[in-house]
Amino acid sequence: MLLWLVVAAVSVWILQTVLGLWQFKKFSNHVRDLRSFGRVAIGRAKGGFMSGVIVLLVIDDYCRIIKGEIMEGRTVFAGFKEFNVLNGLTLFELSDELCKSLNIGFRRSVAVMSAKQDYDNYQIMQANSSNSNDE
Repeated sequence: MLLWLVVAAVSVWILQTVLGLWQFKKFSNHVRDLRSFGRVAIGRAKGGFMSGVIVLLVIDDYCRIIKGEIMEGRTVFAGFKEFNVLNGLTLFELSDELCKSLNIGFRRSVAVMSAKQDYDNYQIMQANSSNSNDE
């Protein structure tokens, strides 16, 4: 009996690992495809008991959002859908108040603001890196 429990636990763990790797590969390929349109800002809101949210915002050279996609769900089978409510705006315009006025929803709003913050952090890191190289 105990042996079957151990075998079942190991099997479930292996299945979870394989499905997680499959989801990551699918995500990476999708982001690579979106990069053909421009830079991609990625934001997330962790799930826990609620479904997690990942937002991909494709931006042009002026940080204007030209395409948005969103993935919501609790399983590895969740896929990306169009999320064009922010198209035409710049990353700099994004705020909690704007998300609220557009009725985006709390979890989506957290993911959108995460994308903005991650992009801001990337820009700061790039600036610091170029300043270090100049010295």
